[in-house]
Amino acid sequence: MPDPDDRPAEGGPSLSLSALAGLGLANAGSLVVGLLVGHYLDGRFGTAPVLVLVGLALGLGLGAVGSFVEIRRYLQQ
Repeated sequence: MPDPDDRPAEGGPSLSLSALAGLGLANAGSLVVGLLVGHYLDGRFGTAPVLVLVGLALGLGLGAVGSFVEIRRYLQQ
């Protein structure tokens, strides 16, 4: 039989506004960095728009993984 003292708090965990803003800024930052690096490399190698799209995909992917890790870390507290 489970111990009643081991129950989670009423309403469960809630993300603060600053935590949500941090996740948004991290996503936007990874996206912008991916686009800028892709744009620079496209100009350098003349491969437009291939590397911009690769940078966009990498930025989106890394932003999503980073958000997943942070939310998972928060929910395990």
